[in-house]
Amino acid sequence: MKRNTIIAVAAAGAVIAGGTIGGVALASGSSEKDQGTQAAALTPAGQSESQVAVRDDDGDGDDRDDRDEDRTEADAPAAPSTAYTQVTALALTEVPGFVTDLDRDRRDDGTVVWEVDIFGDDGRWYDVEISEDATQVLRAKLDDDDDDDDDQVIPDAGIDIVEAILIAEEHTGAHFNEVDLDDDGRHWEVELRGDGFEHEVKVAVATGEVTQYEKDQDDD
Repeated sequence: MKRNTIIAVAAAGAVIAGGTIGGVALASGSSEKDQGTQAAALTPAGQSESQVAVRDDDGDGDDRDDRDEDRTEADAPAAPSTAYTQVTALALTEVPGFVTDLDRDRRDDGTVVWEVDIFGDDGRWYDVEISEDATQVLRAKLDDDDDDDDDQVIPDAGIDIVEAILIAEEHTGAHFNEVDLDDDGRHWEVELRGDGFEHEVKVAVATGEVTQYEKDQDDD
């Protein structure tokens, strides 16, 4: 790809707690003493009748299904956080703007860094390097050397780089390798690898539609 870049943004989870259900059944012909005995027997230990909450969220008269729904939502795993979302978020915190390229680069000394190209809110281009674990900005500098940036069109709307990666990964089942925005700003060009193949996917910026897909044997 023309430029190396990485982007990010992030992920999430929800936990919902259940409630306690209790009920008191009294016979119409019982004495006041009998009624008190029955109420005490049916009220959970350590709780008064006023503390017993009856739940029926869906109005069907049966709160058991409400508790089942609560357990299902509570047990659901949080949305996974991918490295490129973290890298993108960190890079944009350092240099606010629009990420156009993202790449995970291995240097000659074996060090791995994320390289991110950003068109800053100030109208200038920046190169940002992020540590492999996506926790530290190693470098952020103006990019005054690359004339290729002069022809780059930045879209006013549409999906961002992280959304494009997610779409490409879902389409191929492979893992993101690098991505960049084409010169006219209409497509994200995503390269992925998996199962011994190299995948190249074009994703339309305006719609998020996969417009082109190629799959070749990975010789690396």
